[in-house]
Amino acid sequence: MIEPNGPLPPGVYWRRRAVAVVCSVLAVVVLAWVVGGLVGSGDDQPVRGAGPDRVAAPSSPSPASRSRAPSSTTSPLPAPTTARASVTGPPTRPPTTSRTTPPGPPAPPKACPDAVVRVTARPAARSNPVGSRPVLRLYVTNAGPVPCVRDVNRKLRELLIFSADGRTRLWSSNDCYQPPEPDQRVLVPARPLVFELRWAGRTSAPGCPRERRQVPPGTYRLIGKLGRLAGGPVPLVLTP
Repeated sequence: MIEPNGPLPPGVYWRRRAVAVVCSVLAVVVLAWVVGGLVGSGDDQPVRGAGPDRVAAPSSPSPASRSRAPSSTTSPLPAPTTARASVTGPPTRPPTTSRTTPPGPPAPPKACPDAVVRVTARPAARSNPVGSRPVLRLYVTNAGPVPCVRDVNRKLRELLIFSADGRTRLWSSNDCYQPPEPDQRVLVPARPLVFELRWAGRTSAPGCPRERRQVPPGTYRLIGKLGRLAGGPVPLVLTP
């Protein structure tokens, strides 16, 4: 069967056999390629649009990167914003406080000049019966804008009673009093100091003589003084 038999020369049959063998081998190769293509299709490349792209497997880290990687698998929390601002932001300066010298004690008031002192005398009652003890008052007022100091001792304060025409001096509150000690007072503007005494209704004279007489009914002048300052006269009426 191997040797070719037939009317044609043997070379023809050998060539035919060689061609048939080659064709058979080629057919087997083509069949194997076709079958392999059908079995492995669709596994090597993902289908676009049907799902997420496949994530590539991470490469093995180098020894240096493994030494820097954190041991925990949980990612560290970000630092608070305030902490980052305190580190990266410019340094803040503490507020500067200016040292102010505390005010010293206020200066003491100055002495009251005569121009701002007002002196006025008034009876507690305009009309008083003879034999009574009328209450007489002396007002010392600061008419200036600021407080000031004035000596208002008992010798400087004086109440006087004159006749109706102002010519006869009948009585003075200082005739029978010894000079006292100084009495320095602070006069507040528009707030008068008030001094009062009771008049016995009799005359007096400097040196306080023993002989003194009762002042009869009538209208008299009452004047107040503080040292060399004197107020205007006001009426004082004694009734029977």
